[in-house]
Amino acid sequence: MKVNLKNNYLLAACVVVLIVACWLSVNAPIRFEKEQVRRETAVKERLATIRKAEERYRLRYGAYTGDFATLVGSGFLADSLQYVPYTDKQRFSLAATTIIGKSGQQIPLMECGATYDVFLQGLDKHAVASLMEEANAAGRYPGLKIGDISEPNGNHGNWE
Repeated sequence: MKVNLKNNYLLAACVVVLIVACWLSVNAPIRFEKEQVRRETAVKERLATIRKAEERYRLRYGAYTGDFATLVGSGFLADSLQYVPYTDKQRFSLAATTIIGKSGQQIPLMECGATYDVFLQGLDKHAVASLMEEANAAGRYPGLKIGDISEPNGNHGNWE
């Protein structure tokens, strides 16, 4: 009788462990998605602020800058806003150039962004890699960015 009782407790413990394992496996993608949305929102807000700073800089100097030190030093951007949220002081990528339009006019362009693997670091590596692969396969930027240094797009974000 004692053996049956011990077996019942062991069986109940196994059932509880399996229930917890199933719950965690179902809940993991939900938690990832919630955290992804939270982080993307913070990154989008920061990119919008950088876009405003770059626009003010262009209005004053006639071109964009690809250097955060220039934006910060000229007072257009607070020093802390050059860093990607949820990272250990990793900067956004920032580039600026000028192209010649069809009419021969010079068109200043800028691009600023952060890839998924940067601002989603610390989350499920397989889910992040999947996001990166999906974006690359579709020919999209694998993250969030504003502007484009290859063609004018009004400095819109790739989420807009």
